[in-house]
Amino acid sequence: MQGRFPPVITVGLIGIVLLGIVGAFAARSAGSPIAEAARPLTYVALGASDSVGVGARVPDRESWVAVLHAKLPAGSRLANLGVSGSLLRGAIEQQLPVALDADPDVVTVWLAVNDLNARVPLDRYAADLDLLLGTLRERTRATILVGNVPDLSTLPAARRMNLEPIPRWNAAIDEVVARHGAELVDLRDAWREVADHPEYISSDGFHPSTVGYERLADRYYAVVARHLGER
Repeated sequence: MQGRFPPVITVGLIGIVLLGIVGAFAARSAGSPIAEAARPLTYVALGASDSVGVGARVPDRESWVAVLHAKLPAGSRLANLGVSGSLLRGAIEQQLPVALDADPDVVTVWLAVNDLNARVPLDRYAADLDLLLGTLRERTRATILVGNVPDLSTLPAARRMNLEPIPRWNAAIDEVVARHGAELVDLRDAWREVADHPEYISSDGFHPSTVGYERLADRYYAVVARHLGER
């Protein structure tokens, strides 16, 4: 793949980046995009503050998205479209068009916790997730990885959250992900590690710390690695 852009593109103003990203990635050879693991990949991340790296010491280098990007084949490109505070509906409107134009090999989606905390109705969230994954599946050849809602009860900020709906939300996410042949990155049990590793959480009691982001990146990469043929 060729292009004039640096390996990492972090997006704040989606519209500006859209003008620069269109046409930046060359047409690729046919075949499974992940199977050709030796070649560089185009990785697009759709997300919110965690994608931006809020809570990390150096957010643009230590978010889980940036850490995951560093684990991909040499020369892989990153379009980090995450916007702090984004809900799924906003990501569909702002981030998805840029993702499609990037012609990605790998797409990660972690857009659930903000919607849960904002008390978005579950049926509306599920319909939006269906739209997002359906569009990505129809208009790209990317491997799509979707994170669900982790166990938030271990967070210092848990008392401010409504945790009761989490099992129903995760069941809905599981169903939509399976319907579209995407890959679920199951965070519901993994994040219980926070009880034994408080250092995984930043000082705000909610966002991951630098080491917490490393742990999240490991979870996502474990799924990517299966496609890369690694163990």
